[in-house]
Amino acid sequence: MNHLAIVDDDIVLLHILQDLFEVRGLQVSAFNDPVAALKSIKALKPDAVLSDVLMPNLSGFELCRELRSDKSFAKTPIFLMSAKHSIGELSKSMMAGADEYIIKPFQTDDIYEQLKQFYRKKNNPIIIKPLDS
Repeated sequence: MNHLAIVDDDIVLLHILQDLFEVRGLQVSAFNDPVAALKSIKALKPDAVLSDVLMPNLSGFELCRELRSDKSFAKTPIFLMSAKHSIGELSKSMMAGADEYIIKPFQTDDIYEQLKQFYRKKNNPIIIKPLDS
């Protein structure tokens, strides 16, 4: 995983996350406008997407659904994050096609590890082979 797209209308958090992932060697495309982000993400085809849920003009759920409607994003891990934590919100994120729903506030090291693990799992699934007799 080399390229991550981050979408959040909170400029401060967006820059914190951008710095966090760039320090770890990732190329980061950061967007504070979800409508512009959607178009750019489709063109850039990053390895993973991390998006806030509550944003003006286009929610993270809608962004996720739009990306999942494009077959080229079938194996792209999409993480949604929000301060809202309820079964309903979790359910909405899964129905939108998100791989993970992250509750704010979160530990920055944890989010990096989660993203890395999901990327490996989704793009390099383990195949269990039967034992030879």
